[in-house]
Amino acid sequence: MTRPGVLRWIAYAFGARLPVRYAPWVLHDLTCRTWFLRHLARSAVQATPAALLALLPGPVWLKVALPLFVLFSTLFMATLFSPMVREKRLYQHGYLPEVVLRDDE
Repeated sequence: MTRPGVLRWIAYAFGARLPVRYAPWVLHDLTCRTWFLRHLARSAVQATPAALLALLPGPVWLKVALPLFVLFSTLFMATLFSPMVREKRLYQHGYLPEVVLRDDE
């Protein structure tokens, strides 16, 4: 199983499709026991540009509060939409979510 490099992983975190050779890693990333934590980590990476808000002029509490607000809002929305994002990523990389994620009862 080939893991993408840092730059490819960052692109993947922002929604890019990885080349086919990474398909087994993507399947593992989206179906392993810790898939939800991995999803939150990708979402936190997406919120990192909000740190630039700390450069705006103003009181210190505001420079701290704005990036934290963006981070917590991002993580909240990521939590709400995690199943849909997971299915979209599986489909984007050539897997059928209804087959991969089905419960074998």
